[in-house]
Amino acid sequence: MTDWYTSLRQAGITVLGAPTRLPVEEDLARTEARLKARLPESYRRFCTELGPGRFGDLLEIWVPWHAKGFFDSPRDIRDRLTSLVDASDGKRQAVTQKALQIGYVVLGAPPIPRLINNLSAELFLLPSEPTEGDECTLYALDHRTSGAPPRLVKLARSFTSLLLEGFAGKRLARLPFVAAPGPDQFALEYHPRELPAP
Repeated sequence: MTDWYTSLRQAGITVLGAPTRLPVEEDLARTEARLKARLPESYRRFCTELGPGRFGDLLEIWVPWHAKGFFDSPRDIRDRLTSLVDASDGKRQAVTQKALQIGYVVLGAPPIPRLINNLSAELFLLPSEPTEGDECTLYALDHRTSGAPPRLVKLARSFTSLLLEGFAGKRLARLPFVAAPGPDQFALEYHPRELPAP
């Protein structure tokens, strides 16, 4: 199994720096116990090898962390998925299964928003939609439809494919919310973010 540093380097993505603190297995287990769900192995390894951060100006990745006042940790967001328009196949009007937010997708130009608004979309996975092994489907929730329910957009079949095919391979550039990607949006860089002291 290739480590994430090597996988990103092979995909042409430069990792800019390294955080001094990274989640450990105990952090992941604690989050899984709280959420009552198992996180995909590829995402688990990413958390412990690289930590939180940003891919270009497109994807912000969260990791399990339990410092007081730290909110960018995976959480169940079913309450935000009670009314939506399914842009992937048009069939769903809501998602009632567990939905684990692991970051967000930036929908507009910098500065990168830290709150969910019409310039960002929740990045989440559905454990009830397994693909291969322990992987599962990843989605974004696009809030830019003023006065209408947000749009559910399918992004990838696994965390690995989201990063290596969707981001590095620029497949996400074909999605409706990345209509005119700027030069920095798909900049092949990973910017790790420092975690606060526990």
